[in-house]
Order: sequence, then C-alpha cells, then structure tokens
Amino acid sequence: MSRTRSDFRFARATGALPGLGHALRIWRAPLAFLCSLPAQGDLVSVRLGWQRLYLVCHPELADRVLRDSHTFPKGGLGWAQMRSLLGDGLVTCPNTTHRRTRRLVQPSFQPARVAEYVTTMVAMTDARTGAWRSGVPVDVTREMTEVAAATGLRTMFADETSEHHRDETLACLEVITEGIHHEVLASALGARWLVRHHTRRFHRALARLQQIVDDVIRARHRSGAEHADLLTTLLAARDDAGEAMTDREVRDNVITMFVSATSAGRASAMAWALHLLARHPDVARRVQDEVDSVLGGDPPDESAVPRLELTRHVVLETLRLYPHGWLMLRTVATPVELAGQLLPPGTSLIVSPYQLHRRPDLFPDPERFDPDRWANGGPATREAYIPFGSGSRKCVGEAFAVTEIVVVLTRVLQEWTLHGEAGASATVAPRVHSLLEAPPLVMTPRRRAARRPAACG
Repeated sequence: MSRTRSDFRFARATGALPGLGHALRIWRAPLAFLCSLPAQGDLVSVRLGWQRLYLVCHPELADRVLRDSHTFPKGGLGWAQMRSLLGDGLVTCPNTTHRRTRRLVQPSFQPARVAEYVTTMVAMTDARTGAWRSGVPVDVTREMTEVAAATGLRTMFADETSEHHRDETLACLEVITEGIHHEVLASALGARWLVRHHTRRFHRALARLQQIVDDVIRARHRSGAEHADLLTTLLAARDDAGEAMTDREVRDNVITMFVSATSAGRASAMAWALHLLARHPDVARRVQDEVDSVLGGDPPDESAVPRLELTRHVVLETLRLYPHGWLMLRTVATPVELAGQLLPPGTSLIVSPYQLHRRPDLFPDPERFDPDRWANGGPATREAYIPFGSGSRKCVGEAFAVTEIVVVLTRVLQEWTLHGEAGASATVAPRVHSLLEAPPLVMTPRRRAARRPAACG
C-alpha cells in the first residue's frame, strides 16, 4: 500500500557552506554525498551555489516523479545546456515532441530487430578478443568500448563507414561523453571559464561527429539503398500523420544512441561485469558452467539468450551497482505537493538510480555483488530498480542493451577466464561524468580449455 504524504520525511541537507552550498561536496565525492541523503529524508533539499534542488530519495516518490511526465517533465539543473549540446534526440527532446519521436524510434528496438543483431554482437566481440594473447594483460574497459563502438557502428550504418570513420567516431565520443559533464556542471555553477579547454575540445568533437553522421545520411539518400541496420529503420519510420523524421532529427537520435552505446553506456556495464566476476571466481565458474551447458562451443544466438539465466542475473546485478544513468533530471511544470512540500514551477528534482540501488532496506548488504538476489524476481519494491528509468521516458533501448551485454559477456567467457591485477584493491571507484563510467580495468585473459558439447534438448 502506498504511504500518505505525511509518512514521507522532508529534510534540508546538512553541511552547506556559505555561497557554495553543497557544491564542494558534490564536486569532490558526488556518489558518497548522494548515498548519505536517504538517512536525512525521503525528499532532501540541496544547494548548489545559490540554486536549490531536491533529491528524491524514496522509491515511491521517485516512481511518482518518473511516471508523471506532465507534472515532472525532463528539465532542471543543466538540462537546457545538455539539450543545446545534443539536440532533440529521444533522450533530450521536450515532452511536446517526445511521444512522436518515441514512436518513430521504437521500431528500431522491437524484439525481432534486436534478435537480428545478435550475430553482429558476436562478430564484433570475436574481432576484438581474437587479438588477445593468453597471459598478456589488457584494459577491459578499452576493449569493451571498442566492442560496443564497433557494434554500434555496424548496427547503425551496416558496412558504410570506413575503418577511419570508426576510429574517428570513437575518438569524438570519448571527448563528448566527458565534455558533457564539464559543460553542464560548469554552466550550472556559472563558471564556464574554468573549463575553456574542455569546451573547445568538446565542440570540435561534436561538430566533427555531426558532420560524419550527416555525410552518411546524405550518402544513404543518394544511393536509395536499404540495409538491415538502424539507420534504414529510422529513415523509413513514419508518425501518425505519415511524416518522416527530418535529417536533423535522425542525426540527433543517431548521436544519442552512440553516446549510450559506448564508454558511458553498455561498454561500462560489460567491463564492470568482467571485473566483478574476476573478484568473485565462484560466480564466474558458475556462469561459465551455464554457458558451456547451454552453448557448448557454439556462439550465442537469439534462442540461447533467454536460457542464460545466471548470466542475465549477473548483468542485472552489475547494472544495480553501476547504473550508467546515475542521475535523472526533472523539473516541476505546475505547482505540486511532494513529501508534504509545495514545490513551485521551475523547481529542479533529481532521481538517482545509483542511490536507490544502494538502499540497505531495499537491497540487503547493498555493496555486495550477489547475482542470486535476482533468482526470485529481484526486489519486492519494483520501483527501487531503475537502471533504464521508468515511465514514458524509460530508455527505449533497454532490451537491446541487456541483450548486447549478455551476448558479449557470454562470448568472452566461452573463450577466456580473466584475472584482475595481483594486489589491486577490491574497491574500484567509477568515473563520474554525465554518465557513470568504468575506469581503466587491467585484467589478464587466459585461454580456456576445450569445453564439453552443449546438452541435448
């Protein structure tokens, strides 16, 4: 049963400094600061400079905010800056155009479409790990970024991009994903002069990536050819009035998908999963036993993915610990009561999946990596697990993302056992940018022995 508004606790966060508010604490240790707030209240007021924003710390309140996109549309702290940088793709477009954009993008991520890309996911994984040498350390964050970028380019553009475009696109995306964080935070603090160098690099990278995508779209129009890729689906999509997306809308959505696919998105989840399994060899052995039992030496295909239950649980647990979308920004469109507080229009709200996923009352021993917590369907409170958001703005690519992470993880573990660096700390801090990224994770792959055939069904 939902609680009444009087049951929710409102608080003002302690430790604000004159003029700065909580900005210094957020800058120095944003994740620790976030996780300290639920003990103070279910809705907590925080000051960033002279701006006041509200952290939504209870899953019921978070669910209300995320599901009511009319009262709580995307917006708030830094949102205008992010939209001006990335355009009107599905993630950043306003409510007035979101429904149309989502309907146009949705066909690209239908289950049948996702299943078609499993072969590509396997091929891109094999192409990268085929260069590994047993006993020679690799940075799995870099390796998984390469896999995700290659998969993203191949599924988006089929074979139309050259190797040069692939490398250049990846380089641009690295600058963009890091630069968004600096641009948005510096703008919110009124201190853009602090990041002039980052700003110049960011805008050069963004302009070049836009040019690459525009060139591919124009070439597709000239050729009139259709390919089994996401770009073909985006160009062919029509809204209720029979209208297609403009080339600008297509470009904005392509860039949004690329940013989600690479270093701060699926690639980070792949790297974190490999890191966590190396730290928990008992779980890693169980996963490899499952992979051997289901697949033997055959590569995973769409029919095998649903049978890899433990592997999927590893992915869900990885996304619980390290959700790449660690902050979700909302604003108040009309006066509304929340946790007993009347919030005026323009109020900035933040929902943090990272914070919710670490509440000990929802996830016992929350810092522990425990894939088995998903064996019985996960947390009793459904609203507590939101790595892809919730409501009408929930990530449309969730099925694609989870499938890709499962497939890549499976393919790596079929061929390799990975070991972390000797003496390395068990606690590795994520890199905090606009999205939550895995840091460099150096591991040593060792080739596995021949495996037994898959069990007959």
